[in-house]
Amino acid sequence: MLESYLADVKASLTASFIVRDIEVLDEFITSVSGYLECKLLMIDNSVLYISEYFTIFGDEIKRDKYSYHHQKNNELLVRWDNAPHHRELSTFPFHVHRKDDVFESEEMTVEDVLKELTTDLIGHS
Repeated sequence: MLESYLADVKASLTASFIVRDIEVLDEFITSVSGYLECKLLMIDNSVLYISEYFTIFGDEIKRDKYSYHHQKNNELLVRWDNAPHHRELSTFPFHVHRKDDVFESEEMTVEDVLKELTTDLIGHS
């Protein structure tokens, strides 16, 4: 189950035309959990750092901790994560950092982030 999830995430990254290069920084899978950390070079030369820690929860995969950090020239553009802070937000623990501000966010997936960044990098088609 975890192997399939990890393969699906990597396939999404590989299939995205806004991703120029993928560097897997760390990954592991045990019988009950897994972790993936990647550095993606995007078509505009920005960088997207992805990290997900996931576990088996019943018959589903639960992403216990994630961060999708997009930056250019070493400056944060946007980061979605579920770190348990910003309790004041109605979407706690899900939130998004844009520059120096924090906003409410839905729970995000790699596919959601790639879709959002495609819109940001390419514009509406």
